[in-house]
Amino acid sequence: MLIDRRAFNGSIPLVVLAVLGALVFKPLFGAAALLFTGHLAFFRDPVRRVPPGETVLSPADGLIVDMSEEDETCRLGQKAFKIGIFLSIFNCHISRAPIAGKVDYLKYEPGEFLNALNGESAVRNEANWVGIQGSEGRKAMVKQISGAIARRIHCDASLGDVLSRGQKFGIICYGSRVECWVPRDLFIPTIKKGQKVKAGLTVLGHWNA
Repeated sequence: MLIDRRAFNGSIPLVVLAVLGALVFKPLFGAAALLFTGHLAFFRDPVRRVPPGETVLSPADGLIVDMSEEDETCRLGQKAFKIGIFLSIFNCHISRAPIAGKVDYLKYEPGEFLNALNGESAVRNEANWVGIQGSEGRKAMVKQISGAIARRIHCDASLGDVLSRGQKFGIICYGSRVECWVPRDLFIPTIKKGQKVKAGLTVLGHWNA
């Protein structure tokens, strides 16, 4: 099990607390050690064996809370199928590419920090869009959305980067929401609302031949 490098950016206070606890107050050491373990668990970066094929994969671990058709004018320029995934603090928060292709769109949107279970969070919260252009006109948009606890979105992808299916491109720190947008006319969903998914493993749907 790998740990995302950003885990260590916020671990210093916990380490200091643990050391002080060991020297001054033993129960404090136990509490700090437990918090530090939970902190590292949140930033876990598991190795995923991406299934073969040209299917669209889930960009995040979590629960499908939204499946709808909407106009997406920022980049897709057409009716799109939107799949919303809620991530609790217990889910792995690594963001992965749903399709293979070149990153041709990046857009950061400042916003609020509503609870990610609130449907309004999808339009009012801080967010980051990542557009991927695949082969044969296939494309997808991934929207990383912050939550009430998640207050930091990390995106390691840059314009022009070529991503493979299931490749890691970022992380959202603590509970949040991720959306996957694909052209409606090219996509046939195979998942349903209420289903649990795994980033880089769960197939969201197939391309329409």
